[in-house]
Amino acid sequence: MSFIPQMRQHLLSMTVLGSVSGTLLLAGTASAQVVAPPAAPTSPAPAQQQSPSSLPAQPVTTDDATTAGTAPSGTSPAEPAVGADIVVTGSYLNVRQEDRASPVLSITAQDLNRTGVTSLADITRFIPQNVGSAGGIQDLAKGGGADSRDTRSANLRGLGAGATLVLLNGRRVVPADGFVNLNSLTPEIAIERLETVLDGASSTYGADAVAGVFNVITNTRFNGLKVSAQGTHIKDSPAFNVQAMFGLGDDRFHSVTSAEYRYQDSLQNGDRAITNFFNPSSGAGANPGSYILYARPRTATGGDVIINGNNYSRLYDTYRNAAGTVSVVDPNCGSAETQSRYVPAANGPGFGLGSCQFSFQAQNPIRPEAKSYLIHNDTTYEVAPGHTLFAEISIYHQDSKRYSVPSYAQNRIGARPPIVPATNPYNPFGVDVAFVGRAIGSAGFPDYKYRLIQDKVDQRQFVLGARGNIGGGWRYTANATYSRADVQSIDRDTNLTLFQAALNGYGGPNCNNRYSGPGAGAVAGQGNCLYYSPFAKDTAGLDPSLIFNLQSNAVYNTKVGYAIGEGVVNGTLATINGHALDVAVGAQYRKEKLSNIYSDLLTSGFAGFLGPNRNTAFEREVKSVFAEANYEVIDGLNVNAAARYEDYGNFDTIAPKIAANWRIVPALSLRASASKAFQAPSIQNSAAVLISTNVVNIIDPNDRTTTFRSVQTFGNPNLQPQKADVFNIGGTLLPTAGLRLSVDYWHYKYKNQIQLQNGQAVINANPNGPNVLRDASGAAQTVIVQSYNAASGTGTSGIDVAGSYTFDIGAAQISLRDNLSYLATYDVDTGTVVYDGVGHRNNYQTSPLTSAAAPRWRNLASVDLSVDRVFASGTWRYVSGVVDDYQAVVGAPVSDRIGAWSVFDVQAGVQFGPERRFELTAGMINAFNKTPPAAKYTGYLSTLGDPFGRQTYLRLGAKF
Repeated sequence: MSFIPQMRQHLLSMTVLGSVSGTLLLAGTASAQVVAPPAAPTSPAPAQQQSPSSLPAQPVTTDDATTAGTAPSGTSPAEPAVGADIVVTGSYLNVRQEDRASPVLSITAQDLNRTGVTSLADITRFIPQNVGSAGGIQDLAKGGGADSRDTRSANLRGLGAGATLVLLNGRRVVPADGFVNLNSLTPEIAIERLETVLDGASSTYGADAVAGVFNVITNTRFNGLKVSAQGTHIKDSPAFNVQAMFGLGDDRFHSVTSAEYRYQDSLQNGDRAITNFFNPSSGAGANPGSYILYARPRTATGGDVIINGNNYSRLYDTYRNAAGTVSVVDPNCGSAETQSRYVPAANGPGFGLGSCQFSFQAQNPIRPEAKSYLIHNDTTYEVAPGHTLFAEISIYHQDSKRYSVPSYAQNRIGARPPIVPATNPYNPFGVDVAFVGRAIGSAGFPDYKYRLIQDKVDQRQFVLGARGNIGGGWRYTANATYSRADVQSIDRDTNLTLFQAALNGYGGPNCNNRYSGPGAGAVAGQGNCLYYSPFAKDTAGLDPSLIFNLQSNAVYNTKVGYAIGEGVVNGTLATINGHALDVAVGAQYRKEKLSNIYSDLLTSGFAGFLGPNRNTAFEREVKSVFAEANYEVIDGLNVNAAARYEDYGNFDTIAPKIAANWRIVPALSLRASASKAFQAPSIQNSAAVLISTNVVNIIDPNDRTTTFRSVQTFGNPNLQPQKADVFNIGGTLLPTAGLRLSVDYWHYKYKNQIQLQNGQAVINANPNGPNVLRDASGAAQTVIVQSYNAASGTGTSGIDVAGSYTFDIGAAQISLRDNLSYLATYDVDTGTVVYDGVGHRNNYQTSPLTSAAAPRWRNLASVDLSVDRVFASGTWRYVSGVVDDYQAVVGAPVSDRIGAWSVFDVQAGVQFGPERRFELTAGMINAFNKTPPAAKYTGYLSTLGDPFGRQTYLRLGAKF
């Protein structure tokens, strides 16, 4: 059985002794936690001028790191703390950063401050290698992750959020949203640096590190008090955050506690021109809706029904089908108060026949309102010389509100839609008719404008461990981690049983109506029992209490948990030709749990739009063992080999990696790495049960109508891990003092890739097959999909180029930086065909949901200036445009394009007071108020740009 993947990951996580400073450093590094024996502080050596043997137990340095990013730090690398421990992302060995062969992007705390972002998730905009983050922003085109709360994923190289492993101090964090929410890790004020490994790291961390690792490292040696407050003005959606960090202790005991409170206001599509457009939905997705006439309309006296001068009785006589039915739109469709459009049938009479188009766009959100607090603590205690206990606690809570279109469409209407009986006094047709549409339209309902989704997230992580010296230069680390997230989401949907009761005259919260029918004393339309009218002409005059029959709570409860134990030892195995052969071995045990509990409305199948869902509970055990070795073959040439074995019970896998770094001369080094990466199926995906029900915009090939349809996802117990071949080759050049250049070519190729069937592809392949459920009228209601191992899989490659130049002019220090990512290939496997996705939105009808928009160029350039207590910076962010292939057929010509995104950020600040204890900063993100380029259906593409406009912020900080 295995003891490989997670141990490594935790080793990688031990704590930070010695800080790495500098700005957005792109270097050959990796990051794991390594315990260093006590040593006298040593100043960092000039780049690449010391051999590893001369620094046997030194902390990681950044002398060979190349800058790749945003703002300047204006500081030199800090000296290591005595007896402190080092986090080396991507390795369990205490090897100098310049001797590492994996490219690592390092962002310091000062870099974060220079961006002006108020959350860790926002920093992904400043990492060109991050493509297509999910969550937090509505994306109805592909489903951009949870959009009802403040959450955001990492997504390196566009391989999907699940292919990037997110760590906190080198340890796994529970994926509360199907991915790790970057905003839930630690207060920004506590971050010492953020390290991103830009090649595969499965040999070190195990599953999920296919594309790389996103490791947040906290400041564990801080002393004193530090506070910060920032307000950010975004038109119609202000935000602010307040943070504090307090540290105390001595050489034996040290504790650092940080806390943060964040608030962001909601932002609706109607608040931005780019998203405020008519986005039509018809049929079951419309209000005003349509009505199926089962008999000839007639008045109370038996005459013809004439509405607005149009004779619906004669229309029925002329256009009824062989079954004796005809569908007509609401007679008030197209009126100004309904904010709808009537589209007449091509060969119809000009009324009744056709479609009524409703737009949900303006009332849907761009982002939700969210309030959150986050508390983090790191504590260490030296119990004996060379032996330290450490503990880490992280507690996160969020309350969010998503304001949305007043009601969902009613897709799950069974064999027969809700019936408006002839006895309903609002029914103008005089015969029973079926209602097809959503309960409430954009005009709202009395006292009810938005449907409110309320989410509550509680997440906590506890770590307890020990590290120390075994003797003979060997060190150990052992720790246990418990990570858990509880997520509750309260949505609203139409209970079709209550809806039908109101159509029958038994509506209202005080009517004695039961699921079996009216109770004692209940009389249709009398007393506490009310009639509901779905006809647009009546909406404004209806009793507000009827909302009871139109909207009911739909509650989801999800619990995700990790219990992890791991241990590792590392040291020098032998000395060969004067060079140390350093090795690390370790093991890890991980238990994963996931449960989903749904309210009765969702499990019963009575909901008009959501569900049906099934309560589920899953758990599995993962056992891992791993090993790593590093040896300097000749002076300047370091070779590193690693491997990890993981056993999931029903399958196992091995992930090896070989890497080399050659310092040819002090100013030039070359690096290369090759590895086998893997990603296991998610715990729920491996079970043969219904695991989720989602709603997706589907084009029905039978009639070409487009509307939201339920998509049910079933697990697949036959899934195998997806694997990938990963390699990287690059180099770093330091031609002169202050100038650093770096270039890397990278390549990923999936094999046996796990993909979820595209609902559109399923219905296209067999519109009337067993995986497409239709109602009695033939309208598609549900599409059934399943995950599978694709024969091929995504393949992507590209080039990263980074450079920085820092120099002085008099009293001024100036830094120039640039980080460029060029995408050479991005092959997308649809399950039936592989196409080149570079420069495309990758939202074809059959594109997999995991495929990301793939702009060819992403660039981040900055200039920074500091003079004594004053500093200023400017940043240019650029993303090239893509072909807008939304709902196109793969292979068909597409002429529409989404333009490039090019914005400038500026910032200026001053330090003042005794010992520069206070700092005042002002800045603008998107200083020129650039609107994102237009995209089909969604208005803009959230993975390329944002609709927030100019964001102006003011921040005040103090330290004592």
